[in-house]
Amino acid sequence: MRTRTRLAAVSGLAAMAASAGLLLGAAPASAGPNCASGYHCVYYLGINDSARHSYFDSDTDFRNDTFNQLTSRTGGGQTVHNNVASASNSSTGGYESHYYTGVGSDWEGFLFCVNPGSHVDYLPGSLQNRASSLRLRGTTSINCF
Repeated sequence: MRTRTRLAAVSGLAAMAASAGLLLGAAPASAGPNCASGYHCVYYLGINDSARHSYFDSDTDFRNDTFNQLTSRTGGGQTVHNNVASASNSSTGGYESHYYTGVGSDWEGFLFCVNPGSHVDYLPGSLQNRASSLRLRGTTSINCF
């Protein structure tokens, strides 16, 4: 009986250690470059060489937003509306960043999206300087950057 109790205790400890190892080994939320954890960032030009604006939630209208971070760089103080050349996603909740040409909650004119932990430094020319709103969405089947 004593051997069976020890075996059960050893098995239980091994299971707890394995669980702890899995928890400790879990990867932290991925961060996109030059964008604080939990935020979705847009850039006037390149990610490392221009002004930035950070969003924590969806925004239906970029017309009243400015590139208000890293303002000594190119684009500092400029309006975000139709001036986005690069984007980075540092979501801690797994949200994709979906950008649209439309203003308002109708989410018209889908342009592109960025996966959590990803970025696009200089969008393709046809997508640059067109974003007018941002919608945060859970995982979708849309192919994102």
